[in-house]
Amino acid sequence: MKIHVSVRALRWPILLVAFSLAACATVSAEPDASSWRHVENGEAYEVADRFGSDKLAYKVHWDSFTLDEAEGAAGSVISGTSYLQDCACDLSRRPVVFLFNGGPGASSSPLHFALGPHGRERGAATFPDNSNTILRAADLVFIDPVETGFSRAASADGTSRFLGVDGDVEAVRAYIHNWMTAHDRPGAPVFIVGQSYGGFRLANLLPGLGEMNVRGLVMVSPMLNASAGASDLGNVFALPTMAATAWRFGRSSLNVPSEAEAWEAARQFSETDLLVALQQGALLDPLEKQRLAVEMAGLTGLPVDLVLRSDLRVDVQDFLETLLASDNLLISRLNTAKTDAVKPAPANPDRPAAANDPSLGLGRSNKILAGDIAAYLKDMTGLDQGEDYRSLNLDANFAWDWSGANLELFYADATPRVAAFMNANVDAQLLVFGGYRDLATPLLATRYALTHGGLPQARVDLAMLPSGHSPFDEDALQAPFSDRIFTFIKANEATTAASGGQSQ
Repeated sequence: MKIHVSVRALRWPILLVAFSLAACATVSAEPDASSWRHVENGEAYEVADRFGSDKLAYKVHWDSFTLDEAEGAAGSVISGTSYLQDCACDLSRRPVVFLFNGGPGASSSPLHFALGPHGRERGAATFPDNSNTILRAADLVFIDPVETGFSRAASADGTSRFLGVDGDVEAVRAYIHNWMTAHDRPGAPVFIVGQSYGGFRLANLLPGLGEMNVRGLVMVSPMLNASAGASDLGNVFALPTMAATAWRFGRSSLNVPSEAEAWEAARQFSETDLLVALQQGALLDPLEKQRLAVEMAGLTGLPVDLVLRSDLRVDVQDFLETLLASDNLLISRLNTAKTDAVKPAPANPDRPAAANDPSLGLGRSNKILAGDIAAYLKDMTGLDQGEDYRSLNLDANFAWDWSGANLELFYADATPRVAAFMNANVDAQLLVFGGYRDLATPLLATRYALTHGGLPQARVDLAMLPSGHSPFDEDALQAPFSDRIFTFIKANEATTAASGGQSQ
C-alpha cells in the first residue's frame, strides 16, 4: 500500500452504530420509461477550471428512478444530479464518476459542491463557479439516497425498505445501472466515490455491478470495519487522533514539531503498550495500569483519574467534552480542530450526543433543509419539486435497518468485498483519504482495515491528511483534494490507453 503523508492542510456527518453486511441484489437491466424521470433545460453552461486553459462547456441533468417498494405498493424514488461535458466526445471512452456521501441520511451535497462545477456559499445562498471541479476528467453523477435531497420514500411517514443496509445498496445500485442505460453509456469507464458511510455502501455495491467497466474506487474517510471499532481495537484506533488533537491545543506532553509526528508517536504507543495491556483485560497488573494511565494522560491531555475510571478505554465523547472543559469548549468529533466558542446545552437532548456535533450545525430539528439548493437545481435544470432539498436527514438515520441478509457471524467488515473485487479486476485502483483530525472514522482504523482485508496493496493509495472527516470542508483545502482525484482518473485513463483499450 502506498501511504502519502501530506504536509499541506488539505465535511460530512457520520453516526456510527452496529450494522451488518448487505446481500447482493439483482436489478433490472433496462429502465422502464414509466419509472425513469429525466429533467433538463437543454442549456449549455461554462466553467473556468484549473485543469485546462479553455472554459469547460457542460449540461446539467436531474434524473429520478422509481423503485419497486412491494407488489401493488407505490414506489420510493431515488434521484441524482448529473454534469455532462458538452462536446463531441467518444462517450464510450468518456469516464463517468458516481458520487455519494454517508450518514446514513446524508445527501450528496457536500461532494456535489466540492467537486462539481459550482461551489456553495450558504450564508449568501450563491453558487459561484468552482475552479476545483474535476468535470474535465469525467462526467459527474451525484446520487441522493432515499429520503435525502429530493429522493423520497413511498410512505407518508418516511419509512421504507430502502432505509437500511440491504435496501440502500439495492437502490443505489439500481440507479447506477439504469443511469448508464438511460444515458447510453454501456462500457464507459466508471469510477465510484463514497464518503463516510458511503465507503461501506460502495464496498457492498461491488458484487452486483456485473460487467460494468469499473476502473477506480475513491473512499473519503470511509467506514469499513465497525466490528473492530466496537472492540478494544476501537480504543487503539482513537488514541493517536486524541493525542494529535491534544498536541494541537497545547495540552499534550509530546515534544514534537508537527501534528503528523504527534499522531505517529501516539500510534506507536497505541499499537504496542496499549494494545498489549487492553488484551489482558482484568488480568492487567494494577501497577502497569497506573503507569499506562499516566502516559495516556500525558499524550491526551486528560486527567489521570478519568483514564483510570475508563479502564484505559477513554470514550470519544468524554474526550471531546473534557479536553477543553476549562475553557468551556466542546470539540467536534468530525473535525477536532473545530470547537464551539462556548460549550452550549445540547440543541436537542433527545438525540445522541454525536448528533449535536459543532460541525453539523443542527438546531432542534433532525433535518437540514436547503432552499438554496432547491433554487439552484431549478435554475440549472428547470426542476421544481415545490419543497426544500434535504441536505441532511437524521430521521432516516434513526430509522435505519442495520440488519442484513448476510450477517457473516456478526462481523461487520466490508473490506473483504473491496478486496474480492480488486483481485478479480486487476486494473482497478483504490484511492483513500483519511484525516488526522477525524474521530468519527479515525485514520488508524482506516489504515488497519486497508491492511487487514486482503487488498492488493500495490493498488491501494492512502492519503493521510491534516484534515477532519471532510478534506474539502475549508476553502484552502479543496484544491489538493480535487487534484488527487483528478490525477487518479487521468492516470487510469493513460494506463488504459497505453494498454490498448479497456480491460475486463
